[in-house]
Amino acid sequence: MNEPTDASGREPNPDPVQDVRAHLELALAALDRLREVLPPPQMTRAPHGEAWESA
Repeated sequence: MNEPTDASGREPNPDPVQDVRAHLELALAALDRLREVLPPPQMTRAPHGEAWESA
């Protein structure tokens, strides 16, 4: 009998780099969608990056 042990159909030892890359691509796509629907930021970082200030 040749039954898969993983019901999801994934390979038993997927390449961890490919797995991380896939997750990062999903995260970037979600950020792109957020940029499309959110208003522009009202706060910006100071040039020296130490504090927040109103734009």
